[in-house]
Parts: sequence; C-alpha cells; structure tokens
Amino acid sequence: MNSRRLEDDGMSHLEQMIRDTPVEVDLVEKTFHRYIVNLGTNKNKAPKRRPITYKILVTAASAAVIIALVMGTGFVSPAMAQAMKQIPGMAAVFQIAGDLGLKTADEKALLIQTSNHKITHSGITLKVPVVVYDGTRVSVGLESETESANTGQNINDLIRDIQLSINGKPISVFAPANTDNFIDPYMVPSKDSSHTIIQFSDRSNQGGPKFPDRFDLGLKITLDGIREPFAIEVPVTKTGKNVVINADIHKKFNRIQLELEKVEFTPITTVITTRIQVPESSQSRMPDLNYDILDEHGNSLQLVSGNGWNPTNGHTLIADTRFEPVTAIPKSITIKVFKYMTKADDPSQFELDADGYPKKEYIPELEMKVPVH
Repeated sequence: MNSRRLEDDGMSHLEQMIRDTPVEVDLVEKTFHRYIVNLGTNKNKAPKRRPITYKILVTAASAAVIIALVMGTGFVSPAMAQAMKQIPGMAAVFQIAGDLGLKTADEKALLIQTSNHKITHSGITLKVPVVVYDGTRVSVGLESETESANTGQNINDLIRDIQLSINGKPISVFAPANTDNFIDPYMVPSKDSSHTIIQFSDRSNQGGPKFPDRFDLGLKITLDGIREPFAIEVPVTKTGKNVVINADIHKKFNRIQLELEKVEFTPITTVITTRIQVPESSQSRMPDLNYDILDEHGNSLQLVSGNGWNPTNGHTLIADTRFEPVTAIPKSITIKVFKYMTKADDPSQFELDADGYPKKEYIPELEMKVPVH
C-alpha cells in the first residue's frame, strides 16, 4: 500500500491567530510549487483539501506581554541562563517574529546559540546569528546584508531553495524509511525584510529517527539570480529540559477515533501528538480537526505550526501540532477539539464571527483533560 501525505489538510488552523504579525511561508511553495497560501488577503476562504501533505503554518497573534520563563520550571539551570546572558552579539532576529516562544528565548537569553557563520556571493552576505533547538523544532535565524542599501528586496522573496544536512548527511536520512514523509523546511518572515527564520522538525513521532542532541547543521541556500548556492554550516545543541507525558488517551465520536499519544513541554514549545482514524471500510473522509489547549487556569496557548502524515491511504493521520510554551508546567491541560464552520451554500467559505474570524464548532465528545503532575 503506497503511503500518502495530506497536503494542506490541516490548513484550517490558519488565520485563527493571525493579527498584525507576518504570515509563515512554506519553502515548498517556492522550491517544488506544491501549493500557494495567501492568508492575508483571503481571510474568509476555507482551505481546499489536497491529497499529499498535512501542514499547519501559522504565526501567533501579536501579544502585549512576553511570557517570562522562570528558573523554577526545571527547563534550564540558572547557571546556564546566566552564562548565556554574557555572550555578546545576541541578534534580535527572534524578536521580530510572531512566535512568542522564540521571543521569550531571545529576551531571556536562555536558549540562543550565537555564531558568526556567514558567506558572501554577488554582493549579498548571508549569516546565521542565532540557532535554537529544543528537541521538537530547530529554528535558524537568517540575516542578509547587501552592498547596496537600497535594494528593497525581501530575503524571503529571494530564497528559491534550501537544502539541509545533519552531520554531513542529507536530512532525508531522518525521514521515516520507505515513505514520502519528507522533512520540509519552512520560513517565518518578519517585518524586517533582511531577516527570516528557517524552521523544521524531525519525524520521530511518525516513525523516523530523532535528531541528535548535538549536530552540525548544513544549509545550502539558493537565492534568485545568484547561481552559486550559499553553503553555511553551524553547530546545533539541544538546550533545556523537556517534560514528556505519554498520554495514551482515546476518544470516539461517530466514526472518528482520536488518540492523544503524547504531550511535550519545552522552554519554547508545547507539542501534542495525535492519531486520527476513520474506518477503512467506509468512504469517510479524514476530518479537519483542530485543537485549543488550555491550562488549569483556562489560559489558551497560541498555535505555532504542525505537520502530519497519512500512512494508510486516507484512513489514519498522525500529526504533531505545536503551540507556544507554558510559563510553568501546569497540573493539567485541557485539549478542546473543534472544526471551523463553513457556509452551507459554499463550503469553501468560512462562517465568520463578529470580529471577522472563522467560527468554531467544538466537539465535546472528543475533549480531553490530561493530568500532568
């Protein structure tokens, strides 16, 4: 049985959190022309179902208060945090992203690795000032400089291809064997045209090997109009202590079986791993399920990104959905499952609330309360 991925199956998550921050752009859109997403100008458009890849690409809403990670969470030692604060050259590339976890990491200088790795071709210099790896996602800050101060070109518009390697081996080595569940990087652009963030995650929850705690990351970046690629290698080290909950919680509603396999808390990310199944004997389509995460005080975590894979021709979807971090490990979390509502006369259009955002239809039968400690 040939495995298949669901392209944009999870795109119904999009726009929920977008306010004034820029939209994430999947690099696959440019390099392989698999899909095009333009959220900023199509706020009420429901996503079309596509047969290959499931991706959630979203920047969290602009927030007035930055979450302060306290030392008592057990994520990182005070000595490590103090040492990191003394390192000069901490570029604020993560400050201009819409990702609260990366902003927190930058402000608290807890997880940032600085480097002076850079390369120049045809008057353009690319450098990697910061890298963050929390065991669930790798975030690479990329900065561009040009000899002409008035080019006006956005680095995201210039990038045509990014090839990744780990310890000299193609990143495809870390994808699940004998599948088309690829590890595709995507970019998080910012309001500053000279900065972007390249992000990617392993597929360890979907059958692939986990990234090592330490590795040399190779980036081969091709820019529009420049023939020679920019080859940069930077060291990456996982920082901080993660808390993993093997939940194994099962819920069923109508023909949908939903399993929460795992919850993982890191200093910059909260991740849930889910498995959705529909009967193979039926023609039931994979439901577009979405998730809200609330702590024991009712505080909701903002969605960051996600990826998933369908190994059984449309009847199973294994997905990692990433949210922003908690300020401290909660006693419990509640996962509320919902679908976005679409118009009865035009399913391609969202039903919008008074603020202009898609309405949610919650499914209480699939709601889960997860004890943490």
